[in-house]
Amino acid sequence: MSKSSKPSVLGMFAGAAGSQQVFELEERIEALQAEITRLKAEQTKGEFAQAESTHLNQTIEELREQLKASGISKIHFNEVKPNPKQARQTFPPNSIHSMAVSIREEGQQEPIILLPGNLIFDGERRWRAVAEYLQPEIATLDAVMLPKELSEEELHARTLLTSLHRENLNELDLAEGLIQQAKLVLKIEQEEVVKALRRAIARLNTKRLLPRLTQLVSATREEQLEGIKDFDLDETEQNVFLLLLRFQQNPASVDANVLPCLRLSLDLKTAIWKLGLGANHARSLQQLSAKNLVVEETVAEQIRQEATTRVLQEKLTIAQTRSLVAKIIAERDPEKKAEPNRQISSLIREVSATKIDRVQPKQLRNLLSALEVKAREIREKLGNAND
Repeated sequence: MSKSSKPSVLGMFAGAAGSQQVFELEERIEALQAEITRLKAEQTKGEFAQAESTHLNQTIEELREQLKASGISKIHFNEVKPNPKQARQTFPPNSIHSMAVSIREEGQQEPIILLPGNLIFDGERRWRAVAEYLQPEIATLDAVMLPKELSEEELHARTLLTSLHRENLNELDLAEGLIQQAKLVLKIEQEEVVKALRRAIARLNTKRLLPRLTQLVSATREEQLEGIKDFDLDETEQNVFLLLLRFQQNPASVDANVLPCLRLSLDLKTAIWKLGLGANHARSLQQLSAKNLVVEETVAEQIRQEATTRVLQEKLTIAQTRSLVAKIIAERDPEKKAEPNRQISSLIREVSATKIDRVQPKQLRNLLSALEVKAREIREKLGNAND
């Protein structure tokens, strides 16, 4: 299937569970599907994303060069406004500080691009760097202005496309950006998007059509429209698929890896936005819930925050994070805590009921020796407890 032809600089943007057991089973299936989808799509998606990112960078530079012809202006950071439709909400302090150092030492290399009203279209990291770290006397930015007023839908679509390809969005920002675009374009809410996508992907998986869906990600718009006819989608499902494909997102991957981030607890979302926690790490840490830990939610949140801090400080891998989560849950499992007590109760009953009249003397001596050793341990334990 051929790759889409490259549009013009501006045109590419404008065109552009009843029971708890069932719920837990769905969560497990979702996790397995996520891993399978990731493994299947990793190579294809990586190659395509790299090519599209390179092209998007080129088109942004072309746009900037075109706008330079109308003049570069100096603007104080206080006069610039962040874009409320910006898909990227994650701006780690170390990244912003690094940008500030670069601007302070080398100067601003490229002007930011502004929409009418001094709204940022491209260059929010530069604006944040100047606003947060530079001295007032040098807190100005080189800027060029886009001449066209944009509708809310167009503005969100353009900024989402730019964020997607200039620098990979984390899954949380991507999820919220896609849901916002669905609300603007399709006039449907988050829950309807999630349900439509889930039921459609489940059917395609049953029919073994997911590989064909993956091919449509890099197809032309016409090929996508023609290709999804074979999927027997209802109107809402078709609209959701086409919206995701417009942004070069595989609906199966979005269902398995992206939209689940919307269910993350607020403390984990904040850690992603402010501390640079990876979305995959956050999904693992989400297992430290009040239900799994058998504690109140406030206690579970404190445990998650402590685990999150350790993950970030020690730079744990996803596998290490999963092991940490499993260990924390196991340590707090009331069943496992009760196991030693059950073993002792069973042992007392067994010893008390044991008949020794027919036991050989050697075996009796061995038993007595073992009991004496254990008795000393018990006395030491009780002595320490009394201290």
